[in-house]
Amino acid sequence: MTSTSARENAASRALIVPGDLAGPSGGNHYNDRVVQELLARGLAVAVEHVPGTWPRPTEVDRSVLREALGRHTDVVVDGIIGSAAPEELSWARVHGVRVAVLVHLPLPAEGGASAREQRRLAALERAALHVADTVVATSGWAREDLRRRYGLAAVHSVPPGADAATPAGGSTPPHLLHLGAVTPRKNPLALLDALRTVADRPWTASLVGPAGPDETYVAAVRERSAQLEGRVRVLGPRAGEDLEQVWEATDLLVLPSRAETYGMVVTEALAHGIPVLVPAGTGAVEALLGSGERDGLPSPGAAVDATDPEAWSRALSRWLDDGDVRRAWREAALAHRDRLRGWATTATDVTEALGW
Repeated sequence: MTSTSARENAASRALIVPGDLAGPSGGNHYNDRVVQELLARGLAVAVEHVPGTWPRPTEVDRSVLREALGRHTDVVVDGIIGSAAPEELSWARVHGVRVAVLVHLPLPAEGGASAREQRRLAALERAALHVADTVVATSGWAREDLRRRYGLAAVHSVPPGADAATPAGGSTPPHLLHLGAVTPRKNPLALLDALRTVADRPWTASLVGPAGPDETYVAAVRERSAQLEGRVRVLGPRAGEDLEQVWEATDLLVLPSRAETYGMVVTEALAHGIPVLVPAGTGAVEALLGSGERDGLPSPGAAVDATDPEAWSRALSRWLDDGDVRRAWREAALAHRDRLRGWATTATDVTEALGW
């Protein structure tokens, strides 16, 4: 197939996304909802699903990306692809394509790679983001992180929206939820270790999300869950009505991630009136407290040192033992629920960042 320069095409816009990611992801949901909002406004945006082993592509993967880039005049490339393809982005710009990269998570932050591989990914991402016309991050925290990491002069912050949801009814005994992939970055073992320290209190818990590629880690999560004698369910991925049933039963979301640029599950929980424990020093704190639209409201949860196992034990003990804390966090979550950003606002911010 012969590549066609964007200058030979009528003006067209596209979002280039990975075609082979396993299981649901926050990044995919963000992409899908933004496109839905743009199409609803009558803005023509194609979606190009590019297969491959991103962010470690083969030559075939790179060729397919170049073909996709060449079909359009204005593209937004998901960071898992674009950040790993500086040469392809440079080629596109030379051929008249306006290129933006939407960074959901910096490539070295996913974890599981050697220090040498992390340095290689960081070098690729630095080059790619300096090539791009526009760089978009998914929170103010993530914007500043990218600027510090790569010496970027300008990064646009476009936090996710949240869909309206019915407040959860909760459970007796209280039910805790970890919603995310079973990976070292999402860190469900930290929750399981903390739960072992409060085993003398009444509670149940669920781990919801796809298994990650590290089979040893997934096996450890399953083994440690089984040691809690039926109080923790490992449910795998859930979506649609099945996920809504999980939310309905939940009283507290626990997100002990080692890295988060935002954490859309946090605002999903708040949309259900559910408080959250988030990792301090990450973008999840912005998701918990808002990006300005929820200033002045009490905190609907707490930020906990992700590197301190005892801190998670103390946070769970406080919430389980103190009914006043549970009531205050629940009331705060319901207050935040009424002031969450919508996806229409996110779509407007995207168009302003891109000049569309």
